[in-house]
Amino acid sequence: MTDTAASQKFKAQGDTAYRQSQFAQAADLYLQAIQADSTNPVLFTNRAMALLKLERFADAAHSCSQALAIDSTSVKALWRRGTAYYSLGQFAKAQHDFNCGLALEPTNTALLTELEKTKKALESAAASKAQLPRSGRGIAAPIASSAPQPMSVPQSPQDFERAWREHASVPARLYEYLKMVPIVRLPSLFRASLESAHIADITNALEHGYQTHKDFDLVFKVLSALPSIDRFSLALLFTDDKVKERIHHLLKQLATEKDVDAALLTNKYS
Repeated sequence: MTDTAASQKFKAQGDTAYRQSQFAQAADLYLQAIQADSTNPVLFTNRAMALLKLERFADAAHSCSQALAIDSTSVKALWRRGTAYYSLGQFAKAQHDFNCGLALEPTNTALLTELEKTKKALESAAASKAQLPRSGRGIAAPIASSAPQPMSVPQSPQDFERAWREHASVPARLYEYLKMVPIVRLPSLFRASLESAHIADITNALEHGYQTHKDFDLVFKVLSALPSIDRFSLALLFTDDKVKERIHHLLKQLATEKDVDAALLTNKYS
């Protein structure tokens, strides 16, 4: 049910927090505004603006995508998603968004500037690929920096966030990382930054663990821990129904093969 008045109240508070450089508070207030009215694309682009300031670039891109699902002509959403992609090193995606924004506003000088910067980044990346270091026999030598960094137990939320960005796109690596992290520390490591994208990444990793290693123990421990994280309910609110269905399937398998009563846990992911 839409509550426009409550949504606008939270938005105004978010605007004030943003102007005072309280970006985490602003992002949270915009999220509460979205919860009250998820039909307003401005709320998503405003939240993306705060997330960019927090350097939560993947979350900012996701928020812009939600705005564009409502209004595909939102130049601000295209601009901010392009900025997020650029910061993530996804230059081709950034270029696409800036071009789409310019198609709507051809004289937007900010978009033109961002597009030129992105083109230079793409050219630089292409040049770097073309100039691979060579061994004595003329065969391209391996580039050490392209390999994933060794995994280690995170000492702080910042370590955890950096490692998450490193491993989240590969379910097998994220699975290994989740095995390494003490599950009881997940609430303190995520703090108030849990997003629907995290839930989707975790689901991918747990499916890998179940399908490849029959690791029911990790599935149960992680899915039991997530609901205790701050803002879990809000993150779940924006989690795709297909992701929730996959979580329910994992819990059903857990109940069947390990004789675990997963009904209460399943309800928490509904």
